[in-house]
Parts: sequence; structure tokens; C-alpha cells
Amino acid sequence: NLDYFAQLTIENAKDIIACGFIPEKTFIFSDLKYMGQMYPNVVRIWKAVTNNVVNGIFGFDGTSNIGKTAFPAIQAAPSFPSTFPIVLNAGRDSNLACLIPCAIDQDPYFRMTRDVAHKLVPKSHPLGGKPALIHSKFFPPLQGADGKMSSSDENSAVFLTDSPKDIERKIKQKAFSGGQDTKELQKEHGGNLDVDVSYQWLRFFMEDDAELERIGKEYSSGTGEHWSTGTVKAKLVSVLKEIVGEHQKRRANVTEEVVLGWMKERSLY
Repeated sequence: NLDYFAQLTIENAKDIIACGFIPEKTFIFSDLKYMGQMYPNVVRIWKAVTNNVVNGIFGFDGTSNIGKTAFPAIQAAPSFPSTFPIVLNAGRDSNLACLIPCAIDQDPYFRMTRDVAHKLVPKSHPLGGKPALIHSKFFPPLQGADGKMSSSDENSAVFLTDSPKDIERKIKQKAFSGGQDTKELQKEHGGNLDVDVSYQWLRFFMEDDAELERIGKEYSSGTGEHWSTGTVKAKLVSVLKEIVGEHQKRRANVTEEVVLGWMKERSLY
């Protein structure tokens, strides 16, 4: 149902806006709505990349529908400033460069893009049009490294829609522990920080690096205030309740009309 997924785009945009981006510096777009402006560069990328290359990168075969084969070019097109003639005031002669923060699973799309980038920019472009990437880490699902986060498994992650009670239940009951089986063993050997989900999540969400280091030292040695799995989980619950609660307050003020304002094509440059 295309209408359903188009509405998911609006809902995702609300979460992005609630993160605190600056409207004067941010343009959010939907491929469905912005395809007209992207299309010239999409076509240029289609011409530059063969089916054999795409199949080799993404593992497509004769059973894949044509949408899968076509999509990498659509993913690649926003790497070029000329895709945003109004937003960036850029034409094909632009020497603007692109920096893409993304998860590591998106890397193949932009390796493909870098291989053909020189065909979409002027020869004077200092990077030959190649986009640069910052790879972000995945943090582990609640069940540990062997599991997988999934929207179909509500206990695999904490969601931005979760209540404080849900957050506490999930962390206390579902977060994989790197602690020992008994208090005596925990005091003697400490916890395994590399597999403990609560500690790994604190590495992402705690702002205070000194406190995080102290928690790690205490938990891994079985000493101090955070000697046990329970105390580390309690700390994570406190941190997540504050983050998610504040996000929900901001998101509640983001209406669909507000989202459409952020998606309005306008000059930012």
C-alpha cells in the first residue's frame, strides 16, 4: 500500500524534526514528492552503471523486480548538489561537496556512487564529485549481538513511542546481561562489558564520558556503586526515560502541517 508507506515518511519526518534540526539549514524530502527534481541525475546514473555492476554489488538476479535494480540510482542522486537546484542554488557546474552520515549497511550504494561520480560533475570539482561518508555504528538489540532489532518484535528494541513503564520492563527483563551468575562471582570477576547490552547502550546515550568510564570500571571489576547488572540497568532506564520523554514532548508539537513546511522546496544556500 503505497499510501501507507507515504504516511510513514511523514511520521518518520516528525521524529527527525523532534531531534532538534535547524529549519533554516534543513530540507527534508520524500522520493515520491521530489522525484521530478532528482530525475535528471537519476537518469545519468542509470546510464553510467550497468546491470552487471548493480547485480554484483547487491546480489540481484533474474527474480528481482525492476524496482530493486533501479533504486540504487535513486539512492545515489542526492549525493550531487545539482539534484537540489533551488535548495542549494546549484547547477551541474557546482563544486559543492557532499558528506553522508549513514549506517554501514548503506555503504555499497555510495561506493557505487563514487565510481561514477566524475560523470555528473565538472572536471574542476576538487573531489571528482565523490561523496564522503561517516559510518555510524549499529547498537545491539536488547537480546544481544546474536539477535536483531525488528519492528515486528517489540522486545528487541526500545521505541520512541514506548512509555516509561515499557522502557523499564524491556531493559530489566530483556536486555542481555554480561554479568556473572551469582553475586560472589560478580564481585570476583566483574561483568563483561563487551556483551552487556545495558552498558553498550550507555556508551551511545550517556553524555558524561567520565561517569560512563566510572560505571564501566565498577561493573567490570564488581566494585563500587555500579558493581551489578541491576545497577547498570537502572542507570540505563533513567537515561532512556529522560531522552525518550523529552523527544515525545517535542514530537507532540510537530503536526503534519509543520512537516510539509520542512519539505517545502526553498533556498538554504
